[in-house]
Amino acid sequence: MDLKYSSITADIINILSDCKLHKMQEIADKVEVSERTVRKHIQSLSYRYPIQTFCGNKNGGVKLDENYLFQGKIRSNDELQIIEQALRLLQKSGADVDQKLLESLISDYTLPKDKKESL
Repeated sequence: MDLKYSSITADIINILSDCKLHKMQEIADKVEVSERTVRKHIQSLSYRYPIQTFCGNKNGGVKLDENYLFQGKIRSNDELQIIEQALRLLQKSGADVDQKLLESLISDYTLPKDKKESL
């Protein structure tokens, strides 16, 4: 895989990481490639990432599944809440752990506020 291909792929994943619906042309404009190139990369990425595509001019587009987390593991909202609670308990326990790292993990595994409110 050449560096240009890898860079395009990384840029597309970065755009999709907000888990919002994006139009193919919007992604193409941001990455500065053709829409056809974006489609080719999306097809390739969909074998490794939970990418959803939707047809239609008005509601069509592509997005990364909102439950996707690092290393290709998908966690449910319930699992994320348990992980967050466990990390917060560890934080309160005063255990000898790197507090900056613990804060980073809590941030990574905490549901966005709008997700919490819908539960």
